[in-house]
Amino acid sequence: MNRFIENVKSTPQPDYDLMWTAIENEANNRRENLQTSQKATRHRGKTIPISIVFSCFLLVAIPVFASVTIDWSRIGGGRGVTNALNNGIGQQYDLQSSSSGVTMNLNGVVTDGEKMKMLISLEPPTDPTQYAGFATEINTLTSENESTANVYGNLVYDPDSQKLIGVYETLDTLKDDTKDYTFEAQNLIFYRDRNLPLNSNHQPGNTIVTGVAQYPTIHIESVRQNGNRTVVRYKVAASSSDLGRGNPHLVVQSGNQELDAIPTILPSEDKDLLIEQVFNMTEKEWTDESIHFSYTEEAKQILGTWKFDFKADGKKASEAIYTKTLPANSEFQEKSGITLEQLAVTPLNIQILIDEEGSLKNGIAHYKTVQLGIGDNIISGDRNSKGDLPGSYQHLFQFESPEWYKSWSDVPMKLILKDAVVEKRDTTKNWTTLNKPKQEKQYTQINVDGLEIQFTYYTEGKSLIVESHSDSPDFRGVNQTTLRINGKEVVPEIIPKGMASKKINIDRYNGIPLDEMIQLNPGIYKYTDPDRDVEVKL
Repeated sequence: MNRFIENVKSTPQPDYDLMWTAIENEANNRRENLQTSQKATRHRGKTIPISIVFSCFLLVAIPVFASVTIDWSRIGGGRGVTNALNNGIGQQYDLQSSSSGVTMNLNGVVTDGEKMKMLISLEPPTDPTQYAGFATEINTLTSENESTANVYGNLVYDPDSQKLIGVYETLDTLKDDTKDYTFEAQNLIFYRDRNLPLNSNHQPGNTIVTGVAQYPTIHIESVRQNGNRTVVRYKVAASSSDLGRGNPHLVVQSGNQELDAIPTILPSEDKDLLIEQVFNMTEKEWTDESIHFSYTEEAKQILGTWKFDFKADGKKASEAIYTKTLPANSEFQEKSGITLEQLAVTPLNIQILIDEEGSLKNGIAHYKTVQLGIGDNIISGDRNSKGDLPGSYQHLFQFESPEWYKSWSDVPMKLILKDAVVEKRDTTKNWTTLNKPKQEKQYTQINVDGLEIQFTYYTEGKSLIVESHSDSPDFRGVNQTTLRINGKEVVPEIIPKGMASKKINIDRYNGIPLDEMIQLNPGIYKYTDPDRDVEVKL
C-alpha cells in the first residue's frame, strides 16, 4: 500500500513547511488511497504531493476501448489522459496479454515531456467486491535501447465496466521522438481489510499482543485529552520494509457504531511505526469502549507476467505543450509571498510554476483552497513539488483541465487562492521575561497580530515546560516557542507532532540554566487571515 510519509537558518528546528493543514490533507490522502487501491511498491516519482488529490466533477467525453466504456476519471490522472486521447494526443491501443487465466489490456499511452502515463485494465478473475485493493507487484518499462525504468500505478474496481483499471506512470523518455517500448507487469495481488478486537488493557505503558505476524504488538505510549478529543499515540511492531503500507490503525467500537480517526505516521527512531490518532471522544470513553485493530493484508496472489510491446510517438504531445511567462504582480506577491513564474499547459495537466519569497518574519501564507478559473469553469487543484532532490524542488500549483482547447493562448485564466493560514515567527520583538521557573505553574501572555497567546510554564525535574494556547477565534496554534537566555536563542526538544491542530502546545526545554534571565517568544505560530485571500489573471 502506497503511503506517503512526509527555517530559521541559524537555529535547529523541525520541518516548518509541514503545517497542520498539509498534514491533515496528506492524512486524508492516505485514507483515500486505502479505500481505493493497494500498491505493493512505494512510489518514488518526480512529483511530491503536498495535499489531497482534488476531484473535478465536470463532464467530459470518455473514449471507448474494446467496446467497453471505462470511466477513467474514477482514478487520479485518468481525466487528463482521457482528455489528451480524445484530442488525438498520445496513442489509443487495444492490446491484450494473458497469463494464469487473467487477460490484461493496454488501452492508451500519453506523454507530456515529464511523465508517460498508461491506461491499464483487466478482467478480475474473482469477485472484486470481496477485496479492499489490488496491485501488480512489479512493473517495468523497457525502451528500444534496452534501458529499463520502474513503473508505478494503482488498480481500482470500476463497477460500470466491471474491470480493474489503473493509470500507470513513469518518466517520459519519449519526448518528441518515436520509440518502441515493452511494458511488463508481474503478479496480481488482492488485499483485504482485517478488524481484530483487542481484549487487552489499552492504557499508556501497556503492550498488546495482536496475534498477527504482520503487526505482532502494539505499545500504547500516551493517551491525553485535547479539548473534547482524545489523542492516542502508540507504536506498532513492523518489519523495516513495511513503512505503514498496510495502514495499521485503531478503531473504537461503541455499541453498533465504529468511531474511526485518521492515523498519522510520525517519524520514529526505530523500525516500529509511531502512529497518532485523534478521536472525537473523552478519555473516559476511550477507557470504557472496546478497541479494535484494523489493517490491510495480502489475501490472494496470482503469479503471472503480462507483457505489451507498443510503439509510441511523442511528436504531437510535444507540439501541444503551451507555455507562457507570467509577469510580476506586486499586489499578489505582497499578499501571498509567491512569485508566479510560468504557466505550462501539457497534455496531462496545467501547471503554474511558482517561487516563494515569503519569510517567517513577515508570515508565510498557506492556502487550503487552490482554484483555477478557465473560461467559465472554476476547477480545484493542488500544490505540488517536482524534482530529484529536496534542494532543487520546483514548487507549483497543478490542475487537471476539464477540456482541451485548440489554442490555449486565447483562453482567459485566473488563479484563485483562498482560506489562508499564516505561519509566522518574529524574534525581533514579542518577548516577555519569565519569573524564575519552579515546580508550581506560572502564567504570562503576549499579544501578537491581534492575537492574545497565553503561556503556562513550570519545571519537571531539570526540564522547563512551556504550554501555549489562545482563545482568539483566528488562532491556529503555536508550533514551537523560542527562549532567549543571555542573548542566545534556544528552541525546545523536537518531538514529532500529529495531524491535529493542538489547542494546547507543549514544549520541553532540557538542560537550560534556570537561574539565568529567561525570555519567551511565541516562536512559530499560525492564524487565519482572510485578507491574504487573492486572485490574479494569468
